[in-house]
Amino acid sequence: MSGVSLPVTRPTGRAIIVGQPACRSAPLAVLQRMGFACTEVDDPYEAMVHLCRRPLFYSTVILSLNSFFREELAMIASLKLRFSHIEVWLTDTDGRQAALAEAMRLGADGLVAQDGLHRMGSTAIAPPPAPTQSPPPPLAPAPAPAPAPAAEDDGDEQAEPSAAGQRLADPLLTAEELRALLAESPGNSS
Repeated sequence: MSGVSLPVTRPTGRAIIVGQPACRSAPLAVLQRMGFACTEVDDPYEAMVHLCRRPLFYSTVILSLNSFFREELAMIASLKLRFSHIEVWLTDTDGRQAALAEAMRLGADGLVAQDGLHRMGSTAIAPPPAPTQSPPPPLAPAPAPAPAPAAEDDGDEQAEPSAAGQRLADPLLTAEELRALLAESPGNSS
């Protein structure tokens, strides 16, 4: 058997590059040189449409910080929660230190540079803040229902259901689910 090794020519995955046209050319060249098949989109909303339609199609998302409002960076946390297989990389970070710090806190994997992808820090999403209020006390068990009137009664008295005997319905959502829904609601962005 010979000691010859052939290079692997298969693509490393599919990437979606999000940003203004002028901001996409540099990361596009870097990713194509690395073997990625790339799709370009102008804004994060269009990118989310692509990702939701074909969730397993893309493995990498490149975000140009020059093309994002700070409120739109929440997309990173949503991507990490909903599509855990997708890596999020940032580009055009010059002069955007606050946005860069926020993006990294939300779970971005690293930066795109001329020589490739550079993983930065921890990729863990910051845990939600601890609740400031103590949890509500557990519900007391419902009292046993009153016995039915005997058949001997002449029917003058009718038993009314007691409001105290009725149990409150269990909540439909947990506190964590409600927080997640409120964080993702489109009414939160200004």
